Parts: sequence; structure tokens; C-alpha cells
Amino acid sequence: MKTKELTYIKAVNAVCFAFGVLGVSLALIADSSSMLFDGMYSLIQSIFILISGFVVRLIGRQDDERFHFGYSAFEPFYIMIRTIVLFSMNASLGIKAFRSIITGGYLVDAGIVLFFTALSAVVCSFICAFLYRKARELDSPMLATEARSWLNDTLLSVAVLVSFSVIAILDRLGIEKAMYYIDPVVTVLFAIFLIPGVSKQLWQAVKDLLDAAPPAEEIERLESIVRAFSKDYSFKDWKIYSSRRGRMIYSTIHIVLSDELPLHKVDGIRKDMLKAIRSSWAWSDTDIVFCVDSSWMEYAVPAVAEEAAVIAQ
Repeated sequence: MKTKELTYIKAVNAVCFAFGVLGVSLALIADSSSMLFDGMYSLIQSIFILISGFVVRLIGRQDDERFHFGYSAFEPFYIMIRTIVLFSMNASLGIKAFRSIITGGYLVDAGIVLFFTALSAVVCSFICAFLYRKARELDSPMLATEARSWLNDTLLSVAVLVSFSVIAILDRLGIEKAMYYIDPVVTVLFAIFLIPGVSKQLWQAVKDLLDAAPPAEEIERLESIVRAFSKDYSFKDWKIYSSRRGRMIYSTIHIVLSDELPLHKVDGIRKDMLKAIRSSWAWSDTDIVFCVDSSWMEYAVPAVAEEAAVIAQ
């Protein structure tokens, strides 16, 4: 799975870098901030795609002396840094374009870039659809993040194409005054449009780093697995603690048995449960604790200072 991810990442990075360099070059020739926005987005994206390959290799490593729980936290950390950089770029170019609007706008040469923006929109939409499909097949947050970035790039290219087409039409009609505002207005709209998606992505990465619980549907899937075993083995009670970091699900399951069972029997139940959980989440790290006396559990969960003092007495 990791090899396939790396192959896809390398392939799209070459395309992204080429479009970024060409886009920025044409933007400077045409003096277009909206196209510069699109080209810079592609260039920054290509740099982060390279880093994505390193992160994918990193999270596949086993735990070691430095990171006892593996490297999965590097994935949401990387996504958070990437999102902050993109958000900063959005804000910078958006503010610059807004200043241009209130100072009279500027004129761009639309003729030399219409073909490039049309080609960019088609290629970006194809890569976006491809990455979304592969992200679902491989259950890869990294490829899903890349797909969202390519979706934004597609929309940016379409918007640039529309703005340049409008400028070309206005030029033919001789309406020169309105032409000065088309490009900066589109750039500001870019910045505003990207805010919700970027903010959502940033918030999800922060939640992963803070060990927030997985989405409700994933919790329900995990509970359904434990519930099925509870019916077969008559568990007296059980409790699940779970968090998600990037693609990795971390879970601790406390199970209270109705009757004491031989150790080899308990190990067999644990093995079957872990196999069932792993079949649902290839990237999972699960601890299952069995007991017949649940009084110890209060010592195993986090407690505030006041509660800890009471328990210690």
C-alpha cells in the first residue's frame, strides 16, 4: 500500500511542478495576480508533495526508542503545517489584490494565457478525480489531502480561465474600464473561497494531534465488533477509548468478563477480536484488557487532581 502511495505522489508531483513553473512565468508576463495565485499554489503544492513522500515512508516505520508509539502523528502534523502555509499564501495574495481594487485595478494581457489555463483546468480535474479514487481504495489521508489540493487547483484554473475570457470579451467590446478590475476581483474571490476548506483541514489536523476521538461512524463500527463478541462470550461490561492520528486508529478496550476464563482462552478471544478490528482498519493499534474485577479501572483512566487525591486515599 505504501509503495503505491509513493508512486502516485511522485507522478503527480512532476505534473504539479511543471504547471507551477509555467503558470508563474506566464503570470509575470501577463501581469496577472489571479494566475500568479494559481501558479504559486501549484509550486507550493509540488514542494509539499515531495515532503508527502517522506512522511508516507516515515509513518510506515515501526516504533523505536525515540517514538514508542510509532510515527503516525507526523501525518497530521505535516498536514497542519502545509495548511498554514497555504492559508498564509491565500491571505497575502488576497490582501494584495484587494489593495489593487481600491487603488484603481490593473490591466492584464489575457491573450497569451487562455490556452494554458484551459489545459491546466482539464489536467488538474483529471488528477483530482484519480487521487480521490485512490485515496478511497487505499484509505489514505495523505492522498485525500493531495486530492483536495488538486480540487482547489482545478477551481482556481477554471476561475482564471473565466476571468481571462471575460477580459478578452470586454477588450473586443471596447469596455476598457471594467477590464482593470476583473483580475484582482477574481483573486480576492479565490482567497475567500478557499478559507472554509483550508480551515476545516487545519481543524481536523489539530484534532488528530490532540488525540480527539474518531468520527462517530468509526466509533460505531468498533463498538459493533465488540458487541458481536460480547454476545458470543457474555461480557459483563466493556468500555472503549479511541483516538485517531491521520490514518491510524488507536484504541484501548477494557472488557469485564462474567466468569474467570483460562488464560489461553482469553488470548484466543483477544486474537480473534484483533483480527476483526484489523480487517476494518489496516492502520490500527489496539490494546484489549480483560478482567473479572472492574474496580481497578478507575486507576487506569485520566483523573483531575481532586479525583486523584480521592482515589489515592
